[in-house]
Amino acid sequence: MTDTIQVGAWIDGPQPGPGATALDSWASLIVRDCGITAPIIVTNVGIQPLYISRWKVDHLQDAIVALRGAGAEEVGVMVWPAATTTAIDAMIDDMGKLYGVSNPDGVPRMRVPDFICIDAEGNHNGSGWGPAGALLADRLCDGLVRVQDGHSLTYLSVTAIPPRRGLRLQDASLIRHEAVRIATPQAYSQYQGPNHWSANPYFRVGPIQRGTWATWSPLLEDGHVDAIKMGCAIYAQDHPTGPTGIEALRQAADISIELGARRLCYWSFKHFRSASKLHGERRAFLRELSQTLCPDPDHGLGFADALDQLIFGDGEYEAMARMGCTIRHADTTADDWELIKADDGCES
Repeated sequence: MTDTIQVGAWIDGPQPGPGATALDSWASLIVRDCGITAPIIVTNVGIQPLYISRWKVDHLQDAIVALRGAGAEEVGVMVWPAATTTAIDAMIDDMGKLYGVSNPDGVPRMRVPDFICIDAEGNHNGSGWGPAGALLADRLCDGLVRVQDGHSLTYLSVTAIPPRRGLRLQDASLIRHEAVRIATPQAYSQYQGPNHWSANPYFRVGPIQRGTWATWSPLLEDGHVDAIKMGCAIYAQDHPTGPTGIEALRQAADISIELGARRLCYWSFKHFRSASKLHGERRAFLRELSQTLCPDPDHGLGFADALDQLIFGDGEYEAMARMGCTIRHADTTADDWELIKADDGCES
């Protein structure tokens, strides 16, 4: 990771043509023109069975190399699992071809994805990640880990719809697997008309980002994942009460970053790939976002502020700070002192 916000996108739409020229043009549009530093290639855009990639293996590997050559920090592929043993085993075998499991000569590291993004969607076992996924999560993740074995610095990620009541059991079962290092909730603020479910006020800019962070950030705090990558919609941004257009995108990104996200991922490439004025404005927004510096980490209270908290604070802590310790208040820290709860010790 660099010191700027990582901007990702799910790369759907038509596959690039064969040959270096077509691949390089496609990759340059994604990375250089759009500022997408963490592209995720969608391996199947809607052809049954959805759990099997529709890319030829060599062409997909060439596309990964082209994205790296254009400057991508990391490259992933997205898969859509179905919650049956047959579908899971078929997906694992399919991904094994990409990673060269049966290739006696192996596949160079640069030609395979850095991560596999598991898209845990759907309510029915036969066509998506239905309830049986709670029991099959380890089978899926263990199989994909075996596929990646032999290629260094690879991992799994999971993306899912974030219900207001919290994670579905089948999604949580995936995310809690030790190989899953990134969780990507699809916190899509959007408006698709007064009769669409997105007319609910929860899907305005702000409520869905804050609600999603509240239910997903404990995964980060508890050490289940290394990062929460906030999934964002780049389409349907004309909210009835505002904001609209690029300003809506900007506000959603700002809120996500304020909450703590340092990685954002947009659905999807087909909504900003064309030569239209609207798509051009969206590309400009993404380029700007990719140059945004990450906020400085909160180094906590200064000494004077810490003393104020000790003397005038809310009584949550007792004044037991001593030289050589670190001041702690809520989630902040300072370098030289510690503000500790009364039942904790502090060696002088």
